[in-house]
Amino acid sequence: MKLIVMIIALLIIGLLVIKQMAPNAEAPAESVDFNSPDSSLETPRVPARPDEVKQFGKQMSVYLQSEAAKRAATMDAAQK
Repeated sequence: MKLIVMIIALLIIGLLVIKQMAPNAEAPAESVDFNSPDSSLETPRVPARPDEVKQFGKQMSVYLQSEAAKRAATMDAAQK
């Protein structure tokens, strides 16, 4: 009886090991490429000097508005 339980336990452990070592069949999560060629605007660079902060704020505002417009257009297209 002990031998049967030990064989079943080893079988379960073996299956778990094989499952862990098998290549992952799931699709990788979609990553966001901010520097992709299809984006019209690049992400603003973080300022290194204090005098660049106002310029950065303006660039970031433009960038966020354009991304929000893209997202809205994508959602509108998906709803149709």
